[in-house]
Amino acid sequence: MATPSDERAAGHRTHGGDPDSASPPDPRPASIKGRPVLGFGGPNSGSGSHDGQSALKLHRGISVLAFLLCVLVTVVFLMDGALVPAIVFAVVALACVGIFAWTTTQLRGARHG
Repeated sequence: MATPSDERAAGHRTHGGDPDSASPPDPRPASIKGRPVLGFGGPNSGSGSHDGQSALKLHRGISVLAFLLCVLVTVVFLMDGALVPAIVFAVVALACVGIFAWTTTQLRGARHG
């Protein structure tokens, strides 16, 4: 039976904490408020924390700006007669609406939950 120091010498990696454990420890603390916010990490990454609320508000604002820019580009492509790029940017604009709706739902759920 190989000891942990033998495994390290042979090039095997052990993950933090217990040298005999093969799986990495969960980096999130057990006290995260709400659901984890996508695109945001750290110890306070839950949607109920102050950092999570700020991240959701930032994501919501970015989705509004992205929607406005996509609509502008779609109109320009339609005026130019290029239908395929106009459809592509219209689909991206719809995705921005979806992201806006998701972040708004997460914000409301975190406030009331």
